[in-house]
Amino acid sequence: MALEDGIIAIGEIINDHYKLIRCIALGIDRMIFCAIDTQFKLVAIKFEKDAQYQTSVCIESAILKILANQIHIPQFFLYGQHKNYKFLAEEFLGPNMIDLVNYKKPYKFSLHSILKFGIQAIETLQVVHSKGFVHRDIKPGNFLIGNSQETSGTFYLTDFGTYKKIYEHDGVITKPTNKANFRGSLLYASLNAHNSVELGRNDDLMSLLYIMVEFYNGGLPWSDDDEIQKIEASKFIYHGLKLLKRLPKQFIEFESYIISLDYTTRPDYQYLTFLLKQAAEENEIDLNDPFEWELEMDSEREHIMKHQSKVQQKIHTKLQQLENEKHQIRAQNQKDFEEKQSKNDHKEGISTVQELLTLLDALVGLDPNTTNDDDNNNTQDQSSQQQTKNNFIEQFMNEMNKKEEKVNDNNWAQFVNSNEESKENELIETFDLSSQDESSNNFM
Repeated sequence: MALEDGIIAIGEIINDHYKLIRCIALGIDRMIFCAIDTQFKLVAIKFEKDAQYQTSVCIESAILKILANQIHIPQFFLYGQHKNYKFLAEEFLGPNMIDLVNYKKPYKFSLHSILKFGIQAIETLQVVHSKGFVHRDIKPGNFLIGNSQETSGTFYLTDFGTYKKIYEHDGVITKPTNKANFRGSLLYASLNAHNSVELGRNDDLMSLLYIMVEFYNGGLPWSDDDEIQKIEASKFIYHGLKLLKRLPKQFIEFESYIISLDYTTRPDYQYLTFLLKQAAEENEIDLNDPFEWELEMDSEREHIMKHQSKVQQKIHTKLQQLENEKHQIRAQNQKDFEEKQSKNDHKEGISTVQELLTLLDALVGLDPNTTNDDDNNNTQDQSSQQQTKNNFIEQFMNEMNKKEEKVNDNNWAQFVNSNEESKENELIETFDLSSQDESSNNFM
């Protein structure tokens, strides 16, 4: 499946290590693929058309390397170039928050999930901010859960292409003086983004608050607006109780504290986490309980594992069948050879090339009555057998010219058996490999 200009296509091999198996997202200059590596592990690969300036995948690669081994941060694998695209290979994650909330009605999160997500998101932002970065595009689509049973309850923050470095000198944060362009998403950007103010750590936290309100209420007061001026006006009006009346009272304090911060102030992440934990305690919520989707995913994984077990059993049965057929073929070939040898004991040698061809057909296993369907399925095997036969003929003629004596049939049988064993092993390896690849594609 080629994409637009046909430059990147499913099935392509990237850096001799990754095979593209599915397109996840496609834009004008950017695209994201799911790929599989040489160990059959899934990875996400982001492509961006090369340019004279730094691409966002280049920036994101640098950030991920700096944030390596930090909690809630995707694992970085590789940055490079493929054709006229820069690419980033990273840990395969998902689904994201939007996919999770749209999975089933009522299309919103429980208070338990909101509080648990909020605590993880605060931990994530603390990690990013502690390394001197502001994300500037905090939105639901950039929070993804892990792709395994152990990590389906863990959120990861992605897409660092719009980051901003916080400059600090002698422990003092330098506040930008120039006006800034709008950054972030309209629904979740803070009022500072609308007012052309450079975004800081406090703005990341305000975007997080908007996400929690939306996913608990099922929407924001400005969700249906599509004009930037109307959205800005709604954000100016809706705050405090107007925005948070359905949420626990701790969210009022949460918002008030964020508003009190400015660009240079270091947020108290522990205090914000304390507020959410306090809300959980007052509402008798156990934050150690799994997210609601974890239980459902575990059930689905169990079903998938049972299916994969059946597939593996079929593979084992097929391999055993091939092994049995191989032994039967060997036994039949040996029997045919012995019968032929017994009939030819009175002869001094093989008199004609045609007799040799007949013998070779019996040894190699060629069936002159093979149907067209069999030809289509066994072209490679027959081609290999024909080459083996040609080699036998050449050796036969050389032996006849040199010594003019009988070819040792026992040596031929030994050679054919060893060659057949090598070919069967190759077939089994090919079968096993293709089955794993098919299994991986089905899992996706």
